[in-house]
Amino acid sequence: MKLINNKYLFNNFFYFFFFTSLVLTFFAIFFHPFVGDDYYFRDIIISYPNFLEYFKERYLNWTGRISQIILSFWVFSNDIYLLIFKILLMPLVLITFNNIIKKILNLKINFFSINFIILFVCFWFVCPSINETIFWTSGSIAYLIPLFFSIFYLGLFTVKKNDNLQNIFTYTFYLFISFLTGSSHLQVFTGCFVISSFFIYNYYKENKKKFDRLKIFYFFFIIGGIVLLISPGNFNRLAEFETHSYLSTIYKSFLFITTSIFYLGDTQSSLIFFLILILLLFLFSEGISFKLFYDKFNFIWLVAFLVSLIAVVPAINAISTRLIFFPIFFLFIFFLKVIFYQYNLNKKFKLKNLIFYFLVILFFLESFLGSITNHAYKKENDIRMKNIIIAKENSKKYIEVSHYTIIPSRQTYMQTPEHDSNFLNEISKIYQIKIKYSDSFPRSSNIRKKIKFFFK
Repeated sequence: MKLINNKYLFNNFFYFFFFTSLVLTFFAIFFHPFVGDDYYFRDIIISYPNFLEYFKERYLNWTGRISQIILSFWVFSNDIYLLIFKILLMPLVLITFNNIIKKILNLKINFFSINFIILFVCFWFVCPSINETIFWTSGSIAYLIPLFFSIFYLGLFTVKKNDNLQNIFTYTFYLFISFLTGSSHLQVFTGCFVISSFFIYNYYKENKKKFDRLKIFYFFFIIGGIVLLISPGNFNRLAEFETHSYLSTIYKSFLFITTSIFYLGDTQSSLIFFLILILLLFLFSEGISFKLFYDKFNFIWLVAFLVSLIAVVPAINAISTRLIFFPIFFLFIFFLKVIFYQYNLNKKFKLKNLIFYFLVILFFLESFLGSITNHAYKKENDIRMKNIIIAKENSKKYIEVSHYTIIPSRQTYMQTPEHDSNFLNEISKIYQIKIKYSDSFPRSSNIRKKIKFFFK
Protein backbone atom coordinates (compact mmCIF):
# COMPACT_ATOMS: atom_id res chain seq x y z
CA MET A 1 0.00 0.00 0.00
CA LYS A 2 2.85 2.37 0.88
CA LEU A 3 4.52 1.63 -2.47
CA ILE A 4 1.30 2.45 -4.31
CA ASN A 5 0.89 5.72 -2.39
CA ASN A 6 4.49 6.68 -3.19
CA LYS A 7 3.86 5.98 -6.88
CA TYR A 8 0.78 8.21 -6.94
CA LEU A 9 2.66 10.90 -5.03
CA PHE A 10 5.47 10.71 -7.59
CA ASN A 11 2.97 10.88 -10.46
CA ASN A 12 1.24 13.87 -8.88
CA PHE A 13 4.60 15.62 -8.65
CA PHE A 14 5.03 15.28 -12.41
CA TYR A 15 1.43 16.35 -13.00
CA PHE A 16 2.32 19.52 -11.14
CA PHE A 17 5.47 19.76 -13.28
CA PHE A 18 3.34 19.52 -16.42
CA PHE A 19 0.90 22.21 -15.28
CA THR A 20 3.85 24.42 -14.38
CA SER A 21 5.17 23.89 -17.90
CA LEU A 22 1.84 25.02 -19.33
CA VAL A 23 2.01 28.17 -17.21
CA LEU A 24 5.58 28.83 -18.38
CA THR A 25 4.45 28.31 -21.97
CA PHE A 26 1.76 30.93 -21.41
CA PHE A 27 4.43 33.33 -20.14
CA ALA A 28 6.53 32.59 -23.22
CA ILE A 29 3.51 33.58 -25.33
CA PHE A 30 2.76 36.60 -23.15
CA PHE A 31 6.34 37.92 -23.22
CA HIS A 32 6.83 37.40 -26.95
CA PRO A 33 7.13 40.88 -28.47
CA PHE A 34 5.72 42.16 -31.73
CA VAL A 35 7.62 40.97 -34.79
CA GLY A 36 7.33 42.09 -38.42
CA ASP A 37 3.67 41.73 -39.48
CA ASP A 38 2.46 42.49 -35.94
CA TYR A 39 3.56 46.12 -36.36
CA TYR A 40 2.17 46.19 -39.88
CA PHE A 41 -1.28 45.04 -38.75
CA ARG A 42 -1.33 47.51 -35.88
CA ASP A 43 -0.41 50.43 -38.15
CA ILE A 44 -2.85 49.54 -40.92
CA ILE A 45 -5.71 49.30 -38.40
CA ILE A 46 -4.91 52.89 -37.44
CA SER A 47 -5.39 53.79 -41.12
CA TYR A 48 -8.60 51.74 -41.35
CA PRO A 49 -10.26 51.98 -37.90
CA ASN A 50 -13.63 50.95 -39.35
CA PHE A 51 -13.86 47.16 -39.61
CA LEU A 52 -15.74 47.11 -42.91
CA GLU A 53 -13.15 49.37 -44.52
CA TYR A 54 -10.35 47.23 -43.08
CA PHE A 55 -12.02 44.04 -44.31
CA LYS A 56 -12.46 45.48 -47.80
CA GLU A 57 -8.84 46.65 -47.97
CA ARG A 58 -7.44 43.30 -46.79
CA TYR A 59 -9.71 41.13 -48.95
CA LEU A 60 -9.17 43.16 -52.11
CA ASN A 61 -5.46 43.85 -51.70
CA TRP A 62 -3.84 41.18 -49.54
CA THR A 63 -5.62 37.96 -48.54
CA GLY A 64 -8.82 35.95 -48.69
CA ARG A 65 -8.27 34.41 -45.26
CA ILE A 66 -11.47 35.49 -43.55
CA SER A 67 -10.52 34.41 -40.02
CA GLN A 68 -7.17 36.20 -40.33
CA ILE A 69 -8.86 39.44 -41.42
CA ILE A 70 -11.40 39.29 -38.58
CA LEU A 71 -9.00 38.27 -35.82
CA SER A 72 -6.15 40.60 -36.85
CA PHE A 73 -8.53 43.57 -36.64
CA TRP A 74 -9.79 42.47 -33.22
CA VAL A 75 -6.41 41.50 -31.72
CA PHE A 76 -4.33 44.46 -32.90
CA SER A 77 -6.94 47.17 -32.34
CA ASN A 78 -6.63 47.10 -28.56
CA ASP A 79 -4.03 45.95 -26.01
CA ILE A 80 -6.75 44.35 -23.88
CA TYR A 81 -7.91 42.25 -26.83
CA LEU A 82 -4.31 41.27 -27.52
CA LEU A 83 -3.91 40.11 -23.91
CA ILE A 84 -7.17 38.12 -24.07
CA PHE A 85 -6.02 36.46 -27.28
CA LYS A 86 -2.67 35.49 -25.75
CA ILE A 87 -4.39 34.10 -22.66
CA LEU A 88 -6.63 31.95 -24.87
CA LEU A 89 -3.85 30.46 -27.03
CA MET A 90 -2.74 27.62 -24.73
CA PRO A 91 -6.32 26.56 -23.92
CA LEU A 92 -6.93 26.51 -27.69
CA VAL A 93 -3.88 24.28 -28.16
CA LEU A 94 -5.18 21.86 -25.49
CA ILE A 95 -8.74 21.87 -26.89
CA THR A 96 -7.39 21.28 -30.40
CA PHE A 97 -5.30 18.34 -29.26
CA ASN A 98 -8.13 16.87 -27.18
CA ASN A 99 -10.38 17.03 -30.26
CA ILE A 100 -7.70 15.31 -32.34
CA ILE A 101 -7.72 12.44 -29.84
CA LYS A 102 -11.51 12.23 -29.45
CA LYS A 103 -12.82 13.23 -32.89
CA ILE A 104 -10.06 12.35 -35.37
CA LEU A 105 -8.45 9.29 -33.76
CA ASN A 106 -11.55 8.20 -31.81
CA LEU A 107 -9.48 7.30 -28.75
CA LYS A 108 -11.05 7.05 -25.31
CA ILE A 109 -8.38 8.86 -23.33
CA ASN A 110 -9.19 10.99 -20.31
CA PHE A 111 -8.24 14.64 -20.37
CA PHE A 112 -4.88 15.17 -18.58
CA SER A 113 -4.35 11.47 -17.97
CA ILE A 114 -0.82 10.04 -18.35
CA ASN A 115 -1.70 8.82 -21.84
CA PHE A 116 -3.06 12.25 -22.74
CA ILE A 117 0.08 14.03 -21.54
CA ILE A 118 2.41 11.60 -23.32
CA LEU A 119 0.56 12.09 -26.60
CA PHE A 120 0.30 15.85 -26.10
CA VAL A 121 4.03 16.32 -25.48
CA CYS A 122 4.80 14.11 -28.49
CA PHE A 123 2.43 16.21 -30.60
CA TRP A 124 4.07 19.38 -29.25
CA PHE A 125 7.56 18.30 -30.28
CA VAL A 126 6.36 17.10 -33.68
CA CYS A 127 4.81 20.47 -34.59
CA PRO A 128 7.16 22.41 -36.89
CA SER A 129 8.00 26.08 -36.38
CA ILE A 130 5.94 26.60 -33.22
CA ASN A 131 7.80 29.88 -32.77
CA GLU A 132 6.03 31.18 -35.90
CA THR A 133 2.75 29.25 -35.74
CA ILE A 134 1.92 29.54 -32.02
CA PHE A 135 4.11 32.08 -30.20
CA TRP A 136 4.23 34.80 -32.86
CA THR A 137 0.88 36.60 -32.66
CA SER A 138 0.35 37.06 -36.41
CA GLY A 139 1.52 33.51 -37.02
CA SER A 140 -0.89 32.00 -34.49
CA ILE A 141 -3.78 33.82 -36.17
CA ALA A 142 -2.72 32.46 -39.58
CA TYR A 143 -1.87 28.88 -38.53
CA LEU A 144 -3.03 27.75 -35.07
CA ILE A 145 -6.54 29.18 -35.39
CA PRO A 146 -7.23 27.51 -38.79
CA LEU A 147 -5.99 24.21 -37.32
CA PHE A 148 -8.42 24.69 -34.43
CA PHE A 149 -11.29 25.20 -36.90
CA SER A 150 -10.25 22.30 -39.12
CA ILE A 151 -10.29 19.73 -36.30
CA PHE A 152 -13.89 20.61 -35.46
CA TYR A 153 -14.84 20.40 -39.14
CA LEU A 154 -13.05 17.13 -39.90
CA GLY A 155 -14.40 15.67 -36.67
CA LEU A 156 -17.87 15.84 -38.20
CA PHE A 157 -16.80 13.22 -40.74
CA THR A 158 -14.46 11.05 -38.66
CA VAL A 159 -16.37 10.76 -35.39
CA LYS A 160 -18.61 7.71 -35.09
CA LYS A 161 -21.69 9.54 -33.80
CA ASN A 162 -22.95 13.10 -34.37
CA ASP A 163 -25.86 13.11 -31.93
CA ASN A 164 -24.98 16.61 -30.63
CA LEU A 165 -25.93 18.15 -34.02
CA GLN A 166 -29.56 17.99 -32.97
CA ASN A 167 -28.93 21.00 -30.74
CA ILE A 168 -29.64 24.22 -32.68
CA PHE A 169 -26.71 26.08 -31.09
CA THR A 170 -24.27 23.26 -31.85
CA TYR A 171 -25.65 22.97 -35.38
CA THR A 172 -25.15 26.71 -36.00
CA PHE A 173 -21.68 26.59 -34.46
CA TYR A 174 -20.60 23.83 -36.85
CA LEU A 175 -22.04 25.68 -39.86
CA PHE A 176 -19.95 28.69 -38.89
CA ILE A 177 -16.87 26.54 -38.24
CA SER A 178 -17.28 24.80 -41.60
CA PHE A 179 -17.27 28.13 -43.44
CA LEU A 180 -14.27 29.40 -41.46
CA THR A 181 -12.35 26.18 -42.11
CA GLY A 182 -12.78 26.59 -45.85
CA SER A 183 -11.90 30.29 -45.83
CA SER A 184 -9.09 30.30 -43.27
CA HIS A 185 -6.00 29.06 -45.16
CA LEU A 186 -5.30 27.56 -48.59
CA GLN A 187 -3.46 24.54 -47.18
CA VAL A 188 -6.27 23.89 -44.70
CA PHE A 189 -8.87 24.13 -47.47
CA THR A 190 -7.02 21.79 -49.85
CA GLY A 191 -6.17 19.21 -47.17
CA CYS A 192 -9.65 19.25 -45.63
CA PHE A 193 -11.23 19.22 -49.10
CA VAL A 194 -9.47 15.95 -49.91
CA ILE A 195 -10.47 14.32 -46.61
CA SER A 196 -14.06 15.57 -46.31
CA SER A 197 -14.76 14.90 -50.01
CA PHE A 198 -13.58 11.33 -49.53
CA PHE A 199 -15.83 10.86 -46.50
CA ILE A 200 -18.87 12.59 -47.99
CA TYR A 201 -18.60 10.41 -51.11
CA ASN A 202 -18.16 7.29 -48.98
CA TYR A 203 -21.24 8.19 -46.90
CA TYR A 204 -23.20 8.87 -50.09
CA LYS A 205 -22.43 5.32 -51.20
CA GLU A 206 -22.77 3.50 -47.88
CA ASN A 207 -24.59 5.65 -45.33
CA LYS A 208 -27.22 7.95 -46.87
CA LYS A 209 -28.51 9.06 -43.47
CA LYS A 210 -25.10 10.38 -42.44
CA PHE A 211 -24.60 11.88 -45.88
CA ASP A 212 -27.84 13.84 -45.57
CA ARG A 213 -26.81 15.04 -42.12
CA LEU A 214 -23.33 16.22 -43.17
CA LYS A 215 -23.84 17.59 -46.69
CA ILE A 216 -24.88 21.04 -45.42
CA PHE A 217 -21.59 21.39 -43.50
CA TYR A 218 -19.64 20.26 -46.56
CA PHE A 219 -21.53 22.87 -48.61
CA PHE A 220 -20.65 25.68 -46.17
CA PHE A 221 -17.02 24.52 -46.23
CA ILE A 222 -16.97 24.70 -50.05
CA ILE A 223 -18.52 28.18 -49.97
CA GLY A 224 -15.78 29.25 -47.56
CA GLY A 225 -13.15 27.83 -49.90
CA ILE A 226 -14.61 29.73 -52.86
CA VAL A 227 -14.59 32.97 -50.86
CA LEU A 228 -10.93 32.30 -50.04
CA LEU A 229 -9.87 31.42 -53.58
CA ILE A 230 -11.56 34.28 -55.47
CA SER A 231 -10.09 37.01 -53.26
CA PRO A 232 -8.30 39.61 -55.45
CA GLY A 233 -5.82 40.03 -52.61
CA ASN A 234 -4.39 36.56 -53.23
CA PHE A 235 -3.43 37.48 -56.78
CA ASN A 236 -2.01 40.82 -55.67
CA ARG A 237 0.28 39.03 -53.24
CA LEU A 238 1.39 36.52 -55.87
CA ALA A 239 2.24 39.40 -58.21
CA GLU A 240 4.66 40.78 -55.61
CA PHE A 241 6.75 37.60 -55.51
CA GLU A 242 9.89 37.52 -57.58
CA THR A 243 9.45 35.41 -60.72
CA HIS A 244 11.96 32.80 -61.86
CA SER A 245 12.31 30.40 -64.76
CA TYR A 246 10.12 27.30 -65.04
CA LEU A 247 13.18 25.13 -64.43
CA SER A 248 13.90 27.01 -61.19
CA THR A 249 10.28 26.69 -60.07
CA ILE A 250 10.19 22.96 -60.80
CA TYR A 251 13.49 22.44 -59.00
CA LYS A 252 12.39 24.37 -55.90
CA SER A 253 9.01 22.64 -55.85
CA PHE A 254 10.65 19.23 -56.08
CA LEU A 255 12.98 20.09 -53.17
CA PHE A 256 10.12 21.47 -51.09
CA ILE A 257 7.82 18.46 -51.55
CA THR A 258 10.49 15.76 -51.20
CA THR A 259 12.20 17.29 -48.15
CA SER A 260 9.05 18.33 -46.29
CA ILE A 261 8.89 14.99 -44.49
CA PHE A 262 12.39 15.83 -43.23
CA TYR A 263 11.29 19.30 -42.12
CA LEU A 264 12.96 20.94 -45.14
CA GLY A 265 16.40 19.69 -44.12
CA ASP A 266 16.05 20.22 -40.36
CA THR A 267 17.53 16.83 -39.49
CA GLN A 268 17.08 17.29 -35.74
CA SER A 269 13.32 17.92 -36.05
CA SER A 270 12.84 15.11 -38.56
CA LEU A 271 14.74 12.71 -36.29
CA ILE A 272 12.48 13.68 -33.39
CA PHE A 273 9.44 13.08 -35.62
CA PHE A 274 10.44 9.52 -36.50
CA LEU A 275 11.66 8.68 -32.99
CA ILE A 276 8.31 9.79 -31.58
CA LEU A 277 6.49 7.57 -34.06
CA ILE A 278 8.63 4.62 -32.96
CA LEU A 279 8.00 5.48 -29.32
CA LEU A 280 4.21 5.61 -29.79
CA LEU A 281 4.29 2.37 -31.76
CA PHE A 282 6.18 0.73 -28.89
CA LEU A 283 3.92 2.16 -26.16
CA PHE A 284 0.46 1.67 -27.64
CA SER A 285 0.30 -0.51 -30.76
CA GLU A 286 -0.77 -4.13 -30.55
CA GLY A 287 0.65 -4.82 -33.98
CA ILE A 288 0.46 -3.30 -37.44
CA SER A 289 0.25 -4.61 -40.97
CA PHE A 290 1.56 -3.02 -44.16
CA LYS A 291 -2.01 -3.21 -45.43
CA LEU A 292 -2.89 -0.46 -42.96
CA PHE A 293 -0.70 1.97 -44.89
CA TYR A 294 -2.87 1.39 -47.96
CA ASP A 295 -6.21 1.32 -46.16
CA LYS A 296 -8.29 4.05 -47.83
CA PHE A 297 -9.39 5.57 -44.50
CA ASN A 298 -5.74 6.00 -43.52
CA PHE A 299 -4.23 6.69 -46.93
CA ILE A 300 -6.48 9.70 -47.53
CA TRP A 301 -4.52 11.59 -44.84
CA LEU A 302 -1.31 10.97 -46.79
CA VAL A 303 -3.02 12.33 -49.90
CA ALA A 304 -4.02 15.43 -47.90
CA PHE A 305 -0.37 15.81 -46.86
CA LEU A 306 0.77 15.85 -50.51
CA VAL A 307 -2.04 18.09 -51.78
CA SER A 308 -1.47 20.67 -49.02
CA LEU A 309 2.17 20.86 -50.12
CA ILE A 310 1.33 21.21 -53.81
CA ALA A 311 -1.17 23.99 -53.00
CA VAL A 312 1.60 26.47 -52.12
CA VAL A 313 3.82 25.74 -55.16
CA PRO A 314 2.64 28.98 -56.89
CA ALA A 315 4.31 30.88 -54.02
CA ILE A 316 7.40 28.64 -53.99
CA ASN A 317 9.80 31.61 -53.94
CA ALA A 318 8.38 32.76 -50.61
CA ILE A 319 8.28 29.33 -48.92
CA SER A 320 9.30 29.10 -45.25
CA THR A 321 9.29 26.29 -42.70
CA ARG A 322 5.93 27.35 -41.28
CA LEU A 323 4.32 26.19 -44.54
CA ILE A 324 4.91 22.57 -43.54
CA PHE A 325 2.86 23.08 -40.36
CA PHE A 326 -0.40 21.76 -41.87
CA PRO A 327 1.20 19.07 -44.10
CA ILE A 328 3.11 17.61 -41.13
CA PHE A 329 -0.13 17.55 -39.17
CA PHE A 330 -1.85 15.51 -41.93
CA LEU A 331 1.17 13.22 -42.14
CA PHE A 332 1.27 12.71 -38.37
CA ILE A 333 -2.43 11.79 -38.32
CA PHE A 334 -1.76 9.27 -41.10
CA PHE A 335 0.86 7.49 -38.99
CA LEU A 336 -1.26 7.73 -35.83
CA LYS A 337 -4.17 6.11 -37.66
CA VAL A 338 -1.87 3.17 -38.44
CA ILE A 339 -0.40 2.98 -34.93
CA PHE A 340 -3.77 3.15 -33.16
CA TYR A 341 -5.62 0.78 -35.47
CA GLN A 342 -5.14 -1.89 -32.80
CA TYR A 343 -3.99 -0.45 -29.53
CA ASN A 344 -3.77 -1.04 -25.80
CA LEU A 345 -3.67 2.03 -23.56
CA ASN A 346 -2.32 -0.02 -20.65
CA LYS A 347 0.51 -1.62 -22.59
CA LYS A 348 4.04 -1.23 -21.08
CA PHE A 349 2.49 0.52 -18.09
CA LYS A 350 5.57 0.61 -15.84
CA LEU A 351 7.85 1.78 -18.64
CA LYS A 352 5.18 4.24 -19.71
CA ASN A 353 5.47 5.98 -16.36
CA LEU A 354 9.20 6.47 -16.86
CA ILE A 355 8.62 7.86 -20.34
CA PHE A 356 5.91 10.11 -18.91
CA TYR A 357 8.43 11.54 -16.41
CA PHE A 358 11.05 12.01 -19.13
CA LEU A 359 8.71 13.78 -21.56
CA VAL A 360 7.34 16.10 -18.87
CA ILE A 361 10.90 17.09 -17.92
CA LEU A 362 11.70 17.86 -21.57
CA PHE A 363 8.52 19.91 -21.91
CA PHE A 364 9.33 21.79 -18.71
CA LEU A 365 12.89 22.58 -19.83
CA GLU A 366 11.70 23.91 -23.18
CA SER A 367 8.94 25.98 -21.56
CA PHE A 368 11.31 27.36 -18.93
CA LEU A 369 13.96 28.34 -21.48
CA GLY A 370 11.29 29.74 -23.80
CA SER A 371 9.74 31.95 -21.13
CA ILE A 372 13.01 33.51 -19.92
CA THR A 373 14.32 33.86 -23.49
CA ASN A 374 11.18 35.65 -24.62
CA HIS A 375 11.27 37.85 -21.52
CA ALA A 376 14.81 38.95 -22.40
CA TYR A 377 13.74 39.37 -26.04
CA LYS A 378 10.83 41.60 -24.99
CA LYS A 379 13.14 43.78 -22.88
CA GLU A 380 15.50 44.28 -25.83
CA ASN A 381 12.58 45.07 -28.12
CA ASP A 382 11.01 47.54 -25.66
CA ILE A 383 14.32 49.38 -25.26
CA ARG A 384 14.78 49.55 -29.04
CA MET A 385 11.29 50.95 -29.75
CA LYS A 386 11.45 53.33 -26.78
CA ASN A 387 14.74 54.80 -28.03
CA ILE A 388 13.31 55.26 -31.54
CA ILE A 389 10.24 57.08 -30.18
CA ILE A 390 12.35 59.30 -27.89
CA ALA A 391 14.70 60.17 -30.77
CA LYS A 392 11.70 61.10 -32.93
CA GLU A 393 10.22 63.28 -30.17
CA ASN A 394 13.59 65.05 -29.76
CA SER A 395 13.76 65.69 -33.54
CA LYS A 396 16.98 63.72 -33.98
CA LYS A 397 18.05 62.90 -37.52
CA TYR A 398 19.21 59.38 -36.75
CA ILE A 399 19.29 56.80 -33.98
CA GLU A 400 21.49 53.79 -33.30
CA VAL A 401 19.77 50.60 -32.20
CA SER A 402 21.22 47.35 -31.03
CA HIS A 403 20.91 44.04 -32.81
CA TYR A 404 18.81 41.53 -30.90
CA THR A 405 21.53 39.83 -28.90
CA ILE A 406 19.47 37.05 -27.34
CA ILE A 407 19.80 33.61 -28.96
CA PRO A 408 16.24 32.48 -29.82
CA SER A 409 14.70 29.34 -28.36
CA ARG A 410 12.25 27.03 -30.17
CA GLN A 411 9.52 29.26 -28.75
CA THR A 412 11.05 32.50 -30.02
CA TYR A 413 10.35 33.96 -33.45
CA MET A 414 13.15 36.32 -34.39
CA GLN A 415 13.74 37.66 -37.86
CA THR A 416 17.15 37.19 -39.47
CA PRO A 417 19.48 40.23 -39.30
CA GLU A 418 18.70 40.86 -43.00
CA HIS A 419 14.92 40.85 -42.46
CA ASP A 420 15.31 42.87 -39.27
CA SER A 421 17.30 45.46 -41.24
CA ASN A 422 14.51 45.65 -43.83
CA PHE A 423 11.99 46.04 -41.00
CA LEU A 424 13.99 48.94 -39.51
CA ASN A 425 14.06 50.61 -42.93
CA GLU A 426 10.27 50.51 -42.98
CA ILE A 427 10.10 51.82 -39.41
CA SER A 428 12.46 54.67 -40.35
CA LYS A 429 9.99 55.73 -43.08
CA ILE A 430 7.09 55.72 -40.62
CA TYR A 431 8.96 57.70 -37.93
CA GLN A 432 10.92 59.76 -40.49
CA ILE A 433 14.23 59.12 -38.80
CA LYS A 434 17.34 57.28 -39.98
CA ILE A 435 18.01 54.09 -38.05
CA LYS A 436 21.30 52.23 -38.06
CA TYR A 437 22.77 49.38 -36.05
CA SER A 438 25.22 49.90 -33.21
CA ASP A 439 28.36 47.76 -32.87
CA SER A 440 26.52 45.01 -30.97
CA PHE A 441 26.67 41.42 -32.21
CA PRO A 442 23.41 39.71 -33.21
CA ARG A 443 22.30 36.57 -31.36
CA SER A 444 25.33 36.53 -29.11
CA SER A 445 23.67 36.34 -25.69
CA ASN A 446 23.24 32.72 -24.58
CA ILE A 447 20.45 32.43 -22.00
CA ARG A 448 21.79 29.05 -20.85
CA LYS A 449 25.09 30.65 -19.86
CA LYS A 450 23.23 33.30 -17.89
CA ILE A 451 21.48 30.53 -15.97
CA LYS A 452 24.81 28.80 -15.42
CA PHE A 453 26.45 31.93 -14.01
CA PHE A 454 23.40 33.15 -12.08
CA PHE A 455 25.42 32.85 -8.86
CA LYS A 456 28.85 34.34 -9.47
